[in-house]
Amino acid sequence: MGPRRCAQAGKSEVRVESFIGQYNYRPIDIRARLFSVTGRPVQINNEYARQRRRLARLGWISQGYVQNRGPGAGGPCYQWTRKVKGKTVSVALSQEQYQALHAAIQNWKEIQGILQRMQALSREVIFGTFPHPPRRKRLGKKALGLI
Repeated sequence: MGPRRCAQAGKSEVRVESFIGQYNYRPIDIRARLFSVTGRPVQINNEYARQRRRLARLGWISQGYVQNRGPGAGGPCYQWTRKVKGKTVSVALSQEQYQALHAAIQNWKEIQGILQRMQALSREVIFGTFPHPPRRKRLGKKALGLI
């Protein structure tokens, strides 16, 4: 169906089909969307605000791992290990430092989860509401990292 026939049929899109050699080029579905975000932006905004409040409540953060090796290990009892430029760096800790770093590392892990959820919510709104280029098929949740 050529462009004239689409206009006659009352369709607003322009379809371009051509035959080159063995390949038959089909029209791109310009209405392909992720999914309808209608009615959901309020829920998404509320959840995004909850995630921001969770971030604000968290205390100190740190990357790495802490371990209590026990007194018979032959070295320091408490240790903090992390990667710096691809190399493992270990630091001996006091019991108080161990406890504080342990809490900071748990906060860091929680922040990572919160940020991943905030990214997914952001992509859901951006790809569901803003104009998009023509696509051959619908964008799925997996392609956008929503699942």
